[in-house]
Amino acid sequence: MEEIYNKITNPDEWGIDNNETSEIQKFYANQSVFLTGCTGFLGKCIVEKLLRSCPDLKKIYLLVRPKKISAQERIKEYFNNVLFDELKKLQPKFTSKIVVIKGNLESENLGLSDEDKCVIINEATIFIHNASNVKFDLRISDSLSCNVFGTKNMLDLACQCKYIKVFTYVSTAYSNCHEKQIFEKCYPSPGDLNLIQNCIDTDRSTPDGMSSAAIKDFISPWENMYVFGKATAENLVKKYAEKSTFRCTIFRPSIIMSSFQEPIPGWTGNLNGPVIMFLGSGLGLVHVAYQMTNPFDMVPVDMCTNGLIATTWDAVVNQNETGKVFVYNYASSVVNPVSIKKFEKMAYERGCTAPAIKSAPHFFHITNSVVLFLIGHILGHCIPAIFADIVLLASGKKPFCVSIVYKATLWLPTVCLFANGNWRIYVNETTKVWDRMNKRDNELFYNDLRSFDWNTYCYYYWAGLRLYIMKDSISTVKDAKKKFDLYKNILHILFYIILLLFVYISWDYIVIMFKPFLELIKLVNSFI
Repeated sequence: MEEIYNKITNPDEWGIDNNETSEIQKFYANQSVFLTGCTGFLGKCIVEKLLRSCPDLKKIYLLVRPKKISAQERIKEYFNNVLFDELKKLQPKFTSKIVVIKGNLESENLGLSDEDKCVIINEATIFIHNASNVKFDLRISDSLSCNVFGTKNMLDLACQCKYIKVFTYVSTAYSNCHEKQIFEKCYPSPGDLNLIQNCIDTDRSTPDGMSSAAIKDFISPWENMYVFGKATAENLVKKYAEKSTFRCTIFRPSIIMSSFQEPIPGWTGNLNGPVIMFLGSGLGLVHVAYQMTNPFDMVPVDMCTNGLIATTWDAVVNQNETGKVFVYNYASSVVNPVSIKKFEKMAYERGCTAPAIKSAPHFFHITNSVVLFLIGHILGHCIPAIFADIVLLASGKKPFCVSIVYKATLWLPTVCLFANGNWRIYVNETTKVWDRMNKRDNELFYNDLRSFDWNTYCYYYWAGLRLYIMKDSISTVKDAKKKFDLYKNILHILFYIILLLFVYISWDYIVIMFKPFLELIKLVNSFI
């Protein structure tokens, strides 16, 4: 574990060959990138990677919602994150390349001032539209307004730019999750802009919006309004690609997890479903899960970032067709599959060797039985939450455990769907990009999932959860291990005490139950 923490705290441990020329660096030299969604998990990594690994990049324009603080204060606040520490060492003057652009995706012309709009039109050469509203419980009008019309507003602005080379739209590998085999192509659109606008108007015409039943009927067969909006936006990009003079690409990552090796191994800024489950399991709070034996498609955020940067390069440099959208899936289920069950087992092994200071030994079971899962969920999660809240109330504190378990229970159908969906997400075009990258680019922008080792990743994954989510430094490992082993021994002793008590209390019944077998054995022996 000390070796793992050494690589986390000293990223220079990862060696890179500097002898060969990077074609990707050459492409991004003197380019100006206009990026949306820069404050999100993936967005921060895109900003960091471009600034650190493309030193000749001209500018990055970051679209952010207006705030009362100044642009300089916003930049200072944004880069006050451990993620950017390595960048600060390598490129101490990187902030000179950052330009904050105030705007709103849902507003006409993105809500840009005339001055800012003029700057983007005259300077931006690469558009990366990464922003989206990923909340599943939003009103459908807010979700579609951002994810569909926000994309349209970005495309309209891109068409006005004088020197634009490429428009990259960051979608999701699950934009067509009603298909079990997902290929690198645009699927039929859920609806046109008129239909989407009518839906938005209908939702906003009443205080409570459209009913759940009406929304479900409207978006069917898509699972939720998020993927419905993403599928619609993809087809917008396709239509604009047919008439634009610049390249249009759709980048579809699957579920994005903690970083593998850069800028620091194991870094995470995203508490999504899988992270919460693994965290809960590691702390001894989650005890049972349903199935999760099928391939679960997830990718490290740093490799995903490199994949986006590389496919954007590929679309401009290596693709000659015009009037076409280039789709790149970025997923592991076909080239390097892993199930949650297997991943959890690997992560649990790491958790036992270097537990968190708050970790407790526990059972964790994945079952194929719905009945056993529900029984385990009630006994292992619901009832303990009730008792925990009673203790909190008795001590004069605000209860919250039942609320958390209730919300988690509401999300169970969605979690089970994506954990057990058994999708096959094909990456044929992305594989070609991996093969076209030279040795230098494969080291500098490593994103080849074929050679990726899940077992090694689990080391950094658990170490990152300890360090960045649970705030446990390496100095706590020995104490945490002693505490964990002590609790484990106590549990084992209690188990055997209870077992012996059960045998002692039930001895008469055990004798009666086994008496026929003993008589049978005596009878058999009499004939021998």
